[in-house]
Amino acid sequence: MKKLVTLKKDYSIKLNSRMTKDQTPKYIYLPIDEKAKIKSDFLIKKEQRITKNRISPVSGRLVGSKFCDTINEKAVKCFVILNDYKETYQKRVASLKNITEVSLEKIIIELKQQNETEISEKLKQCKKGCTIILNGMDDEPYVANEIFLSKEYSFEILETLDALREKFQASSTKVIIKCNDRDNIENFENQIGTYTEIELSILPDYYLLAEETFLIPYLNIIEPYLILKPSEIKTIFTIIQKKRHDTEVILTISGNGIENPQVIKSKIGVMVSDLLNQYIKIKKNTEVIYWINGLMKGKEMDITNLIVTKKMQSILIMKKEYVEELECIRCGKCITICPVGCNPKKAYDTKNKKYILNCIHCGLCSYICPSKKDFQKILSGEKNEEEVY
Repeated sequence: MKKLVTLKKDYSIKLNSRMTKDQTPKYIYLPIDEKAKIKSDFLIKKEQRITKNRISPVSGRLVGSKFCDTINEKAVKCFVILNDYKETYQKRVASLKNITEVSLEKIIIELKQQNETEISEKLKQCKKGCTIILNGMDDEPYVANEIFLSKEYSFEILETLDALREKFQASSTKVIIKCNDRDNIENFENQIGTYTEIELSILPDYYLLAEETFLIPYLNIIEPYLILKPSEIKTIFTIIQKKRHDTEVILTISGNGIENPQVIKSKIGVMVSDLLNQYIKIKKNTEVIYWINGLMKGKEMDITNLIVTKKMQSILIMKKEYVEELECIRCGKCITICPVGCNPKKAYDTKNKKYILNCIHCGLCSYICPSKKDFQKILSGEKNEEEVY
């Protein structure tokens, strides 16, 4: 594994220390993923299943449909739900006293039934005696989702983590956070003494260290192991112990183009423009662009009709800079910095995909290039797919 790097950051971009909770969106937009026969003015309860994969995060009534964008697809037809602000719930099964009362098999089944297949598969494939790791690190600069979740729900996270430790008879259980996450270092140090089998590990602020491919070799861990993020642990707690559907996401809305960077707990299905208009203040006389899911691994998007989905993690609002791409000076930095041994320059010159087969789209080649080549767009095919492939 190549040496990991520390990214240069703009330390004037500072997040509000408190999480903002958006509980009162006027409209919710849910993609229609199957043929649905729901008429306008149909009354909807909170956490009611609208289609196979869509659950309403609010109560209200269906007022029509609209074409919206998601981070993966444009012009998706969506139900439009008008919030009645009554929070009338769909009938639920009573919550359990403790997650320890539920068998591992039952946890896996319930997660799958709630379409949390990625988490359920992680639990299903893991073996007893494994090492369990809570990965509380955020890799992307100016993004702090996992950090804020760890701070906001540390008790629920530790309770669930300890329950999983018992169910898997884990050989060791670790909470991993970065050295610059001072709030959570203090937070976990104050609480972790109650959980004698869980240890706290503090790691350096290296980019990509939060990725499983790089974290496991760095920790010198031999399989089997189970890695979960605070967001995944929180989902397990919500579904299993609270008997609630996970209808909210944590979003970091930050960047040098706004005056009030912050982390927001948002309902799934909110229109991004509505969210920003309510909570975010763009700096005066500033032309901005919107990066979804990070500056390094994310992409620039038009937010006009963009809605919040479970896959959305951050919205970075950056000052628009007019950067001129220069001729390649053949310095080789893009090759040297690549953590998986790709050759971005060769792929660009020869239009041959074989030089980037292992590409993880980490953005380091664009980050390091002195000629300001936007390799990230070129190699992902966004700018001009014919140029590379």
